[in-house]
Amino acid sequence: MRLFKTARPADRIPDPASRIIAVILAAILFGCSGGNRGDAAPSDAVSEESRQLDMIEPRDQRSQYGNYLAGRFAEKQRDFERASSSLARALEENPDDPALLRRTFFLALEAGRMDLAIQLARQLDAAGTRISPVQLLLAAESVKKSEFQAAIERLETMDRDDLARYLVPLALAWAYVGAGEFDTGLAALSPLNTEDGFALLRRMHEGLINDVAGRADDADAAYRAAMGTESGAAPNRVVRAYGNYLERRGRADEARALYETYGGIEADSPIIVESAKRVAGNGVPDPLVGDAAQGMAEGLFDIASVLPIDRAGDFVLIYARMALYLRPDFPLGQLLIGDVFDQFGRYEEAAAAYRSVDPDSAYGWVARLRLADDLYDLGDADAAIALLREMSRDQPERSDALIRLGNVLRYEERYDESVAAYDGAIERVGKIGRNDWTLLYSRGIALERAGLWERAERDFLQALELQPGQPFVLNYLGYSWVEQGKNLDEARQMLVRAVAQRPDDGYIVDSMGWALYKLDDFAEAVTYLERAVALRPQDPVINDHLGDAYWRVGRIGEARIQWRRVLGLEPEDDLRRQIEQKLKDGLPPPGGRGGG
Repeated sequence: MRLFKTARPADRIPDPASRIIAVILAAILFGCSGGNRGDAAPSDAVSEESRQLDMIEPRDQRSQYGNYLAGRFAEKQRDFERASSSLARALEENPDDPALLRRTFFLALEAGRMDLAIQLARQLDAAGTRISPVQLLLAAESVKKSEFQAAIERLETMDRDDLARYLVPLALAWAYVGAGEFDTGLAALSPLNTEDGFALLRRMHEGLINDVAGRADDADAAYRAAMGTESGAAPNRVVRAYGNYLERRGRADEARALYETYGGIEADSPIIVESAKRVAGNGVPDPLVGDAAQGMAEGLFDIASVLPIDRAGDFVLIYARMALYLRPDFPLGQLLIGDVFDQFGRYEEAAAAYRSVDPDSAYGWVARLRLADDLYDLGDADAAIALLREMSRDQPERSDALIRLGNVLRYEERYDESVAAYDGAIERVGKIGRNDWTLLYSRGIALERAGLWERAERDFLQALELQPGQPFVLNYLGYSWVEQGKNLDEARQMLVRAVAQRPDDGYIVDSMGWALYKLDDFAEAVTYLERAVALRPQDPVINDHLGDAYWRVGRIGEARIQWRRVLGLEPEDDLRRQIEQKLKDGLPPPGGRGGG
């Protein structure tokens, strides 16, 4: 989940299901190392594309027009549907403004309004605009219409000085495939040979092209090259492509061995699981890529999926939209669009993208998990809980929906139900492994909140056995021991180790400061709590802690200022009442070691 309660410092970690989804999307192709993600999307290429967006400010701003102002406001909110509509109306009033035309084109594309985007792209092309998104979209339109020669002519004349140096070879190769020129299409991929991190992508597309051409031996060789030599390390997308090929060639035993050997990034990947089940049932899949339009969509998605969303989210969205235009039934593209909107904080649009994924497809499970996240982020916890309960019944062998359910229930302070969900998840996991420390940690929090400390303590200690030195667990267990006045020296050392690993985590720094406060080391507590407030200035609990520490060291005026500040930070009712009492009477004398 993306949301975490702050009642207890560091009550937040990425849950395993979120990690699985992030890996599937971010490393679906280049999953062998984190470095490949950076190599595949050089910063100069992203920067050049970004400049195309930066250069589209209308010269005179035309601020007198309400449509323009409304569109720009909506654009800043990432409301691309409203922004494109407003600027399209502004464009009707100012049809000769080329900068407004470019901006409206980009917004229409990000909104997924493909008819409008194509109409504007034609206008831009007629005006001599050569920016790559315009040219690629028009080439995609030609491919979709089976006008392959027109696509080839456009792509052959494109500049390749930004992301186009990766996109054009892929798009051009598939345009040639559509024209029946398979060897020329394979040759069009050759510029990728000089790009770091792109050998796997080139090999996979060589396999797909030879597969479409009916060249079984060449396809097999290319797929094997894309798989690499390290057993179990191939990305899921490559495993699925080769396995799909083997299944269709009647080589079910080899496909079965492939799925058993290669788990991709996650051994329980729903994509690999689905393929393995199909083999077991003697089913035969449709080709992963069956024609030129689907191949070009695959290429556009491949590039979009390795761009960093936090720095190039607009272009991830643009090329994912193009991929879906070419192949509307492309669940990976739909997931990627949802991921972008999640990054933008546009949870309604993200939820719509996840809902568009066929729930019965291999990616349907991932989409439903992400949808549950967005329902919660939209404030509909009941809907999120209902969906996760349904999912946990649908696939009783999987633990991820129950883990997510336990998290949501914990965030909603329904701790007994949360514990029950985590208990069910642990039962499904079976043998607890090293990476299951997150599940034990999460259940430990729910148990502690439910007043079941002995069980909670066992979970925290077991989590530390699995991941010695894990800062979140050290923080929570150390803080809890200090609160209870037990194992104080060990608890303090735990918190020191946690802060050393996470010095910029305001919640962990606050835990250290508050522990020192509880141990009557008020001067040192002030040092940590001031840091914590600097890191988390809007957190009412941390600000309250600092006010208490100021009072104890005799900085009475500053303590009152800090407490008054808390009242402006929307504290919970209990904390508000405590602050009002402290502002009236101050603090009583300290209660000795472990008191306060």
